[in-house]
Parts: sequence; structure tokens; C-alpha cells
Amino acid sequence: MSSTDFKGADKKLTDINSKFRDSDPDLRFMALSDLQKLLTEHSLIINKVNTYSTPIVKLLLEALQDPNSDVQNQALRCFEPLVGTITDEETLFMVTRLNASQTNTNSITTTIQTMAISEILKYLNLKHASSGTKIVDSLLPSMIGNNQKIESLDSIEILTDIVKNLGTTISDDQLTTIYGVLVNTIFNAENIIAKKAITCLGLLASQFNNEQFKNVIELISNTHGSSYESISRALLTYISLANADVTQLVSFLDYLFQFAVTHLYLEDDEISDDQTKIDEVRFDALHLIGVLLKVGTPASKFIDQILEIVKKFLVYDPYNNMMDDDDENDFSDPEFSDEEYDDVDDQSDDNTWKLRKESSKLASTIVLIFPNTLLQIYTSGIFEAVLKSISDSSDAVAFENIKTLDTLVQASLTSTSFRSSRKRTSSDVTMADTHDPSSYLSKFRSSIVQKFIKELNGSKGNTLNKYNEFLNFFQSYSNLEDSLKPLLACIRQHNFGLNLDLLTFYSAVLRDNRLENFGDEFPHIIEIVNSGLVSKNHISITNSIGTAIDLLDLSYNDALTNSIIEIASSNKNDSGIRNTAIACLGQLKSLPDSKVVEILNLFVETLKYEPIVVQTAESITSIAETYGSKINCSVMEDIINSYKGLLSNVSYFSVVIDSLVIVSTVVPVDASVGDLLLQWFEKGTHQSQILRILSHLDFDKQKLTEIFLQASSTGEVEETALMDVSIKIGPQLIPTLEQNSDNDMNIKILANVVSHYQLTDYVSQREADLLAHNNVALNLKFLGYVGETLDLSVTVEQLMKFFDDEDTKIYAAETIGNVAAKDSTKYLPEFLNMVKNQTDRYLLLVSIKQILKKDTTLTHEMYSAVWDTMITICQEESTTSDESLKRVISHNIGLILVKNNDSNFFYTKASDLLDSGSNAVVYIIVAAIKFILAYDDIVSMDLIDTFLIKAFNKIASDDLPVKQVAMITLITALNNQFTNLTPYLPRILPNIYNELATRKEFQETIQIGPFKHKIDKALEVRKNAFELLYKLTLNHAVLKNVDFNEILAVVVEHGLKADIISISSLVIMKLLEFDDVVLSDENKELLNSGISKILLAIKKKEDQGKDSKEEQETKNTLLTLRNTVFPS
Repeated sequence: MSSTDFKGADKKLTDINSKFRDSDPDLRFMALSDLQKLLTEHSLIINKVNTYSTPIVKLLLEALQDPNSDVQNQALRCFEPLVGTITDEETLFMVTRLNASQTNTNSITTTIQTMAISEILKYLNLKHASSGTKIVDSLLPSMIGNNQKIESLDSIEILTDIVKNLGTTISDDQLTTIYGVLVNTIFNAENIIAKKAITCLGLLASQFNNEQFKNVIELISNTHGSSYESISRALLTYISLANADVTQLVSFLDYLFQFAVTHLYLEDDEISDDQTKIDEVRFDALHLIGVLLKVGTPASKFIDQILEIVKKFLVYDPYNNMMDDDDENDFSDPEFSDEEYDDVDDQSDDNTWKLRKESSKLASTIVLIFPNTLLQIYTSGIFEAVLKSISDSSDAVAFENIKTLDTLVQASLTSTSFRSSRKRTSSDVTMADTHDPSSYLSKFRSSIVQKFIKELNGSKGNTLNKYNEFLNFFQSYSNLEDSLKPLLACIRQHNFGLNLDLLTFYSAVLRDNRLENFGDEFPHIIEIVNSGLVSKNHISITNSIGTAIDLLDLSYNDALTNSIIEIASSNKNDSGIRNTAIACLGQLKSLPDSKVVEILNLFVETLKYEPIVVQTAESITSIAETYGSKINCSVMEDIINSYKGLLSNVSYFSVVIDSLVIVSTVVPVDASVGDLLLQWFEKGTHQSQILRILSHLDFDKQKLTEIFLQASSTGEVEETALMDVSIKIGPQLIPTLEQNSDNDMNIKILANVVSHYQLTDYVSQREADLLAHNNVALNLKFLGYVGETLDLSVTVEQLMKFFDDEDTKIYAAETIGNVAAKDSTKYLPEFLNMVKNQTDRYLLLVSIKQILKKDTTLTHEMYSAVWDTMITICQEESTTSDESLKRVISHNIGLILVKNNDSNFFYTKASDLLDSGSNAVVYIIVAAIKFILAYDDIVSMDLIDTFLIKAFNKIASDDLPVKQVAMITLITALNNQFTNLTPYLPRILPNIYNELATRKEFQETIQIGPFKHKIDKALEVRKNAFELLYKLTLNHAVLKNVDFNEILAVVVEHGLKADIISISSLVIMKLLEFDDVVLSDENKELLNSGISKILLAIKKKEDQGKDSKEEQETKNTLLTLRNTVFPS
């Protein structure tokens, strides 16, 4: 039946209604199932034919009264597809009728009517904003009663759904009434109602302004009692408000922090009859402190006090004093997961373990938000206490302390000071030993290893879980030096068999330690890895190959290499295993010459088997890159002959061409390959790669010239490929380039040829032509390019005369910089003075950029003068709106940071400026970092340090341009410095999560004709945030410190918006490919609801003939997402 088959719809509805009237509950259930299918699959246009909607609504309302619970539940399922298609009036009618039929006064059960109202509110698709107000007005009086407190579970459930789905339609007066009733309910209702009221108040807080937040805080303060239960509810309420918007609580930070500290009862050390209640309150107080820390800098003033609190409760156990490290600990508990331990311990009267666990979490939170507290963590004894606490009698606490220890260790490893290329002096070493957390960590290295060994040796129960936890810990803390050998011996003793965790651990220590640190354990590792290679288990072989690569990089081993060769060569293995082995062989870096030849001979054979051809070609490429001319042997002739045959195969020509790009640079390739390549060149495919190959062949130069002209005219061939061919052709190409000089690329290539062959006479002729005002544009561009490598005789004064020409002035500026760089002492001060006086400011800044790039003799004073001028300019009001000016200033700042790296001077200045109150200055500094990271070929130092993290934290700035440039800088860092950035991701990601949601302050309403439209000025930032998370999902396998389940949760929470769904759906679908990422039931429901809402909105526009191409693309994306997550 089509979506407009009204006659068919009539018949279907008649059949459903008839079946529903039957006395058999099974038939009534089937009738409702048919109705759900009809509403879901056939898109009845109910709102166009009023006779359809009325009987369906009445039938469902009647079905909810059915005595059979299965019938009732099936009726509930019909509301989702129905709600989005009926009119606003019918929606209001339904909720009003359902609410009026409520008869339940029981406070601990929920009626079917409440569930139906919840479904309606969840899937609302109102056509008019006023309809939401009418629904709130209809429901609210019965929810809040006499404005005292909420008595029933039904009322609080419905009120929560109103706040969640219609919060923006609630008036200020209603807000005041609701939060008053909720606060009263929190402190006077039964526990289950009170807890739901706390949740509801947290949701409502998203609608509060500053004044309403203040009123609520005061109301809570005046309402809560002095009993432990009342204090606990107050703490939980503050936590709920903080989770809603912690920034709103900055004004109340002192009060809230003091309230939490007061109710830690720090002076009460004696065991009380109410000890369990006291400890429950303490737990909530610790939790509140952890949440308040999320405000960032304003909470830093409490750090000293919080660290003392952490230190006290890390070892809190008044009943047993079990934290004496010399005591024997009983680990005889049965084997449980963390969650199961939580459940078991929670049933005990002794809940002190919860305080120790929360304190450990708090230590981790402090370091993640305030990494500069690491030194205090060490000097206060907290690090040592965490280390000792991995022997806690509660495994939930012990495992939490392992996680915290991992956080502290990773933060210590990444908290290095600014790097310098100068040699360290003795004073530097002393300072590092005193102030560098990594130095403190190194002192604990042996203690950490010995503690883990002791725990593993002394564990009587749950040994496997601890063994795996320890392996995971040492995967990231793997540079163990002299402590490595005893740890390896202990792990060998407790080995539970070959598994991925063990192999990943071995890979980590093999990458990060010297061979001598392994001692006599190294042969055992070889034996274990080889046992995996020769096993019959597909997974063991695959995992072992990865570890074998790391082992062979550290020390070549013939037996392991032979095992991998056997795997690759045996036709008894499936192609997947063989491809993995072939890939491994291509990655080996320390093969003897004879083994290289043996592997290449193997590749000659594997090129004959189609399923492994692609990987073989890729490994040949890797071998060529690694061993260069060492592969210049007879076997390469066989490989190239095989390549000739594969070039005609559409399935393989691409990978063969990519391989020949590298191979042709290290071994002779006969010119006949070029003829085969030209067939693909003429088809317009892989032209850049083909040109690179041809530039290494003994190919006819006249023919190369024709190919060059063809390639340069398309605008699609890479510049570097054209450069390579131009050098191969040589000076005879110059007349051709001159004839085609209207193409800027050809001018650049001309300069490249002239520079490569040192044609100084040609340069002099071009200079003379310029001064004679002949071909000014051509000559300025040419001299600008060639001046980067060859000296010019034309003077700065002569070149400045060309500033008046709008078309050529930028080229004059670049050429001036190249010339002035030969005498920077003279010209740089002159240029800076002219810039300060706004004389040709932008052009001279371009010239200064060229000086910074070319002159390696600039003094510290010169750099300082440029720096001060740049900062002064960027603070001027006129600069903030000039994008070109800001860009060149940021480039100059970036060049100073890179070039003048003999001390920390400018990095310290840049770091301080990031804390300045000037958004214009902050923007320039962050943009400078982006410039450095984007052009990492000019970077000769490691920039991943606290300075860079500070720049990334500007993503949280309230200034939109600063926020945008910080986000782009982080993406640039991921693209260019991924490996270095990885350890910092846990500290960076919270800022990214905060940018996923729409923010009120960036919403703007604009008038277009008679209509008002709301736009999100921060949309690009949101898109960038989702894009960044997608980049992380593509590296799932190597990111062990990223919680991808958390990423999935926040993307589902914030990504189900029409303007962002295209990228968010990619993230979701990619994440669900991974075995360790699971979509919770709650998020499944949220995802399904979100997809349905957007689809219903698009359908409404389709029905009105107002849908756009973009909306159809969104629809297709949503359907793909739905089919992926909810396959039928």
C-alpha cells in the first residue's frame, strides 16, 4: 500500500478496529501490532485526512485501559510512529485525557497512562511553539498540586519528561513554582521520589538564568535539615545542578566548597553509631568536590585543601587500619568484576571503601584538570599513597587506584618543560630533578614495579583480573630500564597463556627499552612470540605477528623471521594471515642483506597469487624505502617484470604505480615501463605519480616536455611532480615555460629549474628586465621564487617602487624579503618602524616573514623587536577584523618560536600571553601554533608540552574566533603530530565534548522576509568537534587511553540534530564496528527517538513540498544510520 492509498488505509483501519473489538486478548494484541506496522511502514498522512486520526487516537486510549498487560504494552509501542503525524490539538487532547484518567496515588509505581504521556512527550513534533505552552499549562497543575511537594512517582516522572522535552516553553513564573516544589520534594518526600526530583531539578537548571540559579541555591540552603539524610540530599542536589552547568555555580563556589568540606567531618576520627550514614554523606561531599573542579581555574584556589582531603581518605579505614603496608592482606575474595565488587561491598555495613575509591578518583580528576599540581601530588605523599593502595582489601578500590596511578604516570610523562636545542647545563639538570614530575616518577619506577610484583605474587584470588590490569598498566608505562627484567620474570611466572594483553605488553616494552634491559628474559619472549607464530590459531598468529615486528626492530632474530616467511609463503594459510605476514616483512628495519634478497624472492612468488598481490606490492614499497639501493639486485628485475604485467590489470595498476614511485628512485627501471604508464596517464589517472616515475626513467626528453605541458595545463597534477619532471628535462624546458608564463605554476617551475642548474646569468637578465619595467608581473614572481635559493642583485629600494601596482605588490614584498635577508641588520629595523607607522604595513610584514624564513643569523634582540611589534599591532582595533593581517602576524610569531629555539624565552612569553585578557592576542598566539603544526617540515623540536595543551584549552573560550582557531589547531595537531599528541587526549577531550552541544550564547535570530530563523554561529566549531572525534575513531586500535564508549554516549546525546547529523552518524556507525564499544539501552532509545524526530520533520516538509536537496541527503543518512544500528 502506498503512502497515499487512502482506500487501502480505510480497509486496514476497519480490519484493525474490528479485530480489536474481539474478546480474545491475542487478537486485540495482533490488531495493535498491525496498527503499529501501518503507522511505521506506510506513512499514513493522518493530518491530511482527519477521519483517520480520530479513531486511531480513541482506539489507543481505549487500549491503554485493556485488562491485558500485553495489549497495554503493545498500545504504548504505537505512540512513537503516531505522535509525529497528528495535529497539535490532538496531541494536547491525548495528554489531557491520559492525565485526567490517572487514578494511582501510590508513590512507588508508575501507571500505564504515565508511560503513554512519556512516549508522547518523547516523540513530540509540534507544529507551533504555543502548543508546547498549552501542554505544559494542561499538565503542570496536576503535577505540582498545592505547590508543596510531589507525592507520587507518576507526577515526578511526567514532570521530568515535561522539563526534558518542553523545558524551553516553561515560563519564568512556572520555573519558579517548579523549582520551589522540587526543592521541597527533595527534602520531604520518600527516597525514590526525592532522588527523581533531584534529577528533574538538574534538567530544569538548563533553563535557569543567573538570578534563578542564585534563588535555587539559597532555597536549598534554607530548606535542608541537619540530619545525615537531608545533608546527603542537599549534596546530591548541588551535584545535579553542577552537572547541568557548572559554570553557573562559579559565584557560589566558595559556599559550595565549604559546604562539602564541612560535611566531610574532617575532625571526627572516632567511630560513631551512625558511622555508615556519616560515611555516606562524606562520599557525596567528595563527589561534589570532584564535580566542582570542572569549573577549572576558579577552583584552583582550593587545590591545597583538596589534596589534604585526598590524602586523608585515600587510606581511610577506621575499622581495620588495613593500609599498613607491612600487614599481610587477604585477597581470598572470589573473582568479580569491578561492578560486582561494588555491589558486594555496598551490601556491607562497612562502606568506607567507597570513600577510598572516590578519593582516588578525585586525585585523578585534579591532575587531569590541573596538571601543574603534579609536583604537589609527589611532594605531599599522595602518589606514594595511591601506589600503596593498590593492595586495598576491596578490589574495586584497588583497581581504581591502578587507574589513578596510570593517570598520574601518564601526566608525569607528558609534563615536560619547554624543549631547547641547546645542551643542558648542570643547573638545568638540578632544576629538572627538583621541578620535573617525570624526574619524580623515575625515582618511583623501581617501587612501582616491586609493588606490582608483590601484589601479583601475594594474590590468592582474582589473580587473572589483576594480572590483566597490571599488563594494561605497563602497556603505557613501559620504559622501565633496570626494573624491566624482574617484572618480565614475574609475568612469565604468572602467565595465563598467550593472549592479546600479554602480546601488547611485550610490544610496548620492546619499543621503549634497550636490549640490555631484558637480560636473560629476552629469549623467553622470543620463544613465546614464536609459539604464537607457529600455532594453528588464526588470532594467535595475527597478534603474534604484530609483536614480532617490535621484537625484530629491537634485535634481529632469524628464527622469528623464518616463521613469518613460512606463514607468508605457505598456501595452506588463508590470504588474510598471509597478507598480515607479508605486511610484517615489509616493516622489518634491520634485516641482513641476504634476508632482504630472500624476502624479495618470496615476493616474486606472492605477486602471482591475486588475493595477496596488493599487500605484496605495498611491502615491496616499504622494503625499497627502508633499504634503498641495497635492493638493487637481479630479483628486482623479476619484480619489475611482474609489475609490467600487473599494470594492465585495473585491480592492481594503482598499487603498482604507487610502488614504482619509490622503487624507481633506488633501482634502474627500463623505459618500457614508461610506455605502459602513459596509457594510464592519457586516461587522466594517477598523473602525479606517473610523472614522478618518468622523472627517474631514461625517457625521451622531447616526449617528456609534451607530457609536462599536458599535465601543467590541467591544474590537477601535484606541484612537486611537475618540479621533478622539470628537473629531469632541464634547461631546454625554459623556452616552453616562458611561452606559458601566464600560469603561475610554470613561473615557479621556471625558478626551480634555474635554481637547480645555477643559471645566474638568466637571473641577471630577469632583474634587468624588471628594472626596465618589462614583464613586471612575470619578473617579480620569478625573482620572488628564485630569490629563496639564489642571491639577487636588485635592491630593496628598487623593489619597493613596485608596491603601487595592485596586481604585483605581494610578489614585490616577497622578493624584498629575500633581498633584505642578506642585510637584515640594516633593513629589519627600517621595516619595523615603517610597520609601526602603518606604511605599507601588510606588505612589509610579508617581507619580514621572508627575512625570518631565510636569515639564520638573526640575533635575539632582532627576534624580540619583531615579536614586540607583532604583539603591539595585533592589539590594535583595526587588526582584529583584517584576516590577512592576522594571518601574516601569526606566521611571523610562529617563525620566531621555531627559529629562535636556543632558550625558552619566547615560549614563556607566548605561554604568558595565552593567559592575557586580550582575545586578539590569544587568537594570534594560537594561530601561530597552528602555523607551526601545519608546516611541521620546518619544526625541529617537540612542541607537545604544557604550552600546547594550554592553547588547546582555549577551545573553552567564550570568544568565538579564539574558540574556532583553537579547534582548528587541535585538528592540525592530530593530522601532523598524532603520535606525540596521543598521551594528552584524556586532558583535551572534555573540552571537545563541551563543544558538541548548541550553546545559547552563540544562537542568533535573523529576519528573512516575514520569518525569523535561528542560526548557530558556532556551527563550524561543533562540526569540527565531531570531525575530530571521527578522526579518533579511525585510530581506535592504537588509542588505549581514550574511552570510546564515552565518545559514543556524548555523540548520541548531542549529535542527533539535523545540522550535524551527517558527521555524527559517521562517528556512531564507525564506533559500532568495534567489539569494545557498546550502545547502551538508554542510548539506543535516545538514538531511535532522535532519528525519528528528524525524519518526521523532514516528512512534514515533504508533505508540504518544501523539502530541499540537503534534507533528502539528511534523510538518506538517517536511514543508513537506522539500518546500521537497528537492522530488521
